[in-house]
Amino acid sequence: MSLRKTFKTDKAAEVEGVDIAVGMNEHNGRPIMIRISRMSRANKRYTKALEEATRPHSAAISNETLDNEIGSRILQEVFADTVLLGWSNLPKSELTGNDADSDDLPFSRETALQLFDELPDLYDDWEKRAKSSAAFREREREKSSGN
Repeated sequence: MSLRKTFKTDKAAEVEGVDIAVGMNEHNGRPIMIRISRMSRANKRYTKALEEATRPHSAAISNETLDNEIGSRILQEVFADTVLLGWSNLPKSELTGNDADSDDLPFSRETALQLFDELPDLYDDWEKRAKSSAAFREREREKSSGN
């Protein structure tokens, strides 16, 4: 198979986002979905926001002295602002830990950051999915849409 067929991505999907199932809502048995854009240089909105967010810390980054917690928080904030475009069917119980909270969790930057604080591995998983080209490959998207 050619490199183009193997690695060509859908440029529009990289910016506009794709819907990905990330878990199951135990309250209704339907999948929890997120909409993410690509976390790569192909997404200019992401790269511009990352550049702006890291500019005040450029000396520390250059000298490899940026505190890991500060760096992680910057990445999470840029992710919430530019990569995570929304979610659906995500129950409030995932944030609160209270199984009685079966209502949908409203999507917002603040709520996303709270969720990442509560479930740090969740952020790692969603970041990995956003960085992976698999969900954004033209060939794969054509297969999943039946073309």
